[in-house]
Amino acid sequence: MSCIYKGGIVETNLSKNSRGGTEMMRGRLLNYVNKDLLDKVAIHFSRPRELYKDAPNILYCHDLVGDPENKILKDGGWKKFDHIVFVSHWQRDQYIMVFGIPYSKCSVIPNAVELEYSFEEKQTDKIRFIYHTTPHRGLQLVYPIFEALAREFDNIHLDVFSSFKIYGWEQRDEKYKDLFDKIKSHPNMTYHGSKSNEVVLKALKESHVFLFPSIWMETSCIAMIEAIRSGCVVIHPSYGALPETANSTTVMYDYNEDYQMHAAISYDIVRNILLNQKQNKNLFNQITANTAFELPHNSISNFTSSWDSVLKRVLNG
Repeated sequence: MSCIYKGGIVETNLSKNSRGGTEMMRGRLLNYVNKDLLDKVAIHFSRPRELYKDAPNILYCHDLVGDPENKILKDGGWKKFDHIVFVSHWQRDQYIMVFGIPYSKCSVIPNAVELEYSFEEKQTDKIRFIYHTTPHRGLQLVYPIFEALAREFDNIHLDVFSSFKIYGWEQRDEKYKDLFDKIKSHPNMTYHGSKSNEVVLKALKESHVFLFPSIWMETSCIAMIEAIRSGCVVIHPSYGALPETANSTTVMYDYNEDYQMHAAISYDIVRNILLNQKQNKNLFNQITANTAFELPHNSISNFTSSWDSVLKRVLNG
């Protein structure tokens, strides 16, 4: 979608208005990775547009293997790149199986977030749920799950931060207008649209549950990482790279292709947690007071050292 070429950003029409996860990682590369190394390479963020002859070309994959833009890797096309970096082992293995890329050509560097985990007790008189990613990832299941829960539990509230505006694709929100309207009209739900990362992180710190019945196969999930580090209980299916991203810190259930069944499974899990919370007012704090929530592999220090190491290897041939 864009490229860091010799330390500068080369934008495309797809990337210039986007504030998504790929752009977050681009910013962290520029902010934290050794500038002397970045000045000597071209790092392409998925969907490369132009390869350079005066610098090593590194493909930084964020997309699913089936994305049409990956046709450049077919029939040995991966040889055009000096190295390929993936955001999860699950994603890397998919590309290796489909395109026959050698393992030695690949590195996995997990997405990094600047937010640090620091346990703080949260008030639990009202249980706050949050959904803070784009609508196509599972919002259509979140609404009926939460709507059913709200009939039984009067102390729960859902905050929805969700819009394609984060990518500069507001027109794609039209498909979800009726769903957004339902959320706006429900007394236990608040629709916030697309907000800055700072606003979302503040809301996460005040939330107890990231309800994420994902129906989109993720290569990683920055929203999940941020929720875990914010001390939220994350409830999600075992789909794509979500188990790897979760790193045994979440409440995970088997994915089901039948959306109605998927929603029913998620509903039962959340309902049981809320019933247990009634018996133990400190349940959420007990779950989230866990050093595993630090997710060290998603730290800025790991991200920086891993990228420095990869760039040195590439530049040294």
